[in-house]
Amino acid sequence: MAGESSSAGQGDSTHSLHLRRNPPRAGTQRYTDRFLALGRRNLFKLAQWVFAAVVLFFAARSLATQWNRVELRLINVQFGWEWIGAATALVLLTYALLIEGWRRILVAWDSHLPFGDAARIWFLSNLGKYVPGNIWSLTAMGVMARRRGLSAIAAPGSSVIMQTVSLATGTAIVMVTSAKLLGQPLLVGLAVLLLLGLLLSAPRFLPPLAIWVGNLIGRELAPPFVPAASIWTAAVASALSWLFYGIAFQLFVRGLLGAAPGEISSYIAVYTAAYILGFISPIAPAGLGVRELTLAAFMTQLGLANEADAALVAIAARLWLTIVELVPSGLYIAAGATRRSLPN
Repeated sequence: MAGESSSAGQGDSTHSLHLRRNPPRAGTQRYTDRFLALGRRNLFKLAQWVFAAVVLFFAARSLATQWNRVELRLINVQFGWEWIGAATALVLLTYALLIEGWRRILVAWDSHLPFGDAARIWFLSNLGKYVPGNIWSLTAMGVMARRRGLSAIAAPGSSVIMQTVSLATGTAIVMVTSAKLLGQPLLVGLAVLLLLGLLLSAPRFLPPLAIWVGNLIGRELAPPFVPAASIWTAAVASALSWLFYGIAFQLFVRGLLGAAPGEISSYIAVYTAAYILGFISPIAPAGLGVRELTLAAFMTQLGLANEADAALVAIAARLWLTIVELVPSGLYIAAGATRRSLPN
């Protein structure tokens, strides 16, 4: 009996030692998953920096080869401020559409913001896109959302969905306008059907896409439910914004060069394609370099400008849109500083 007890005790001791030496598989698996996720993020960051370096190198080389002709063209430029002013007003209207679309998607998180507060968060968080990495806008948006009493997930999550809707509608619009320029009515019809299909299926595929993006950047972004009406409202706002951007771009070209030959659809296609390619570039801040190269190349290919004029437009458009974005942000910053300095 004593032998059995001793044997049992020895067995228990051996079993306990075995447990101490071999941690639970669930804990090991969680540690492995975290390690692999960290490795993927670090590899993704490295790829971003390499891509950015390559893009900026080619952008600088392209600009250097065109600079002499651009400099000569710049001497003869006579700005049409009335056209540039109209283009600026149209861009600001486009911002208002995008902000309203974002507000509608916030409903998925049972979050509601007045338009003024939403505009302030939208403009100030947009400053993050000028920092390499493409995640700082979402981070800043989450911080400001918490200060407004919203969930830290609501603002960046809804922004990811809004950007996804915008990219989808923008891609469809590029297909429609490009097909029209090529004189292919069948392609135009297929592009329109693709756009409608994206709008109808958006409520289903966007939440899983938000989960995937959240895993990629290491943040929880998935909404509990995205109402179809919110998605479609955001899609309409996005589609109108791309059209307005293209028209504003044509007005800006006319104000800069004195003329804007070609159809409106050409300018919509060029600007939308350049913006999307710049946006999806992994790390180039605000699409720097990618957008300019694409804009100049497409303008030349479609006969909207010669190489020197196209390079001038690409550089000037970057400066113009940066100012249009920074001025409202600066006003919000100044207003916030003024409120803090006032006595209670």
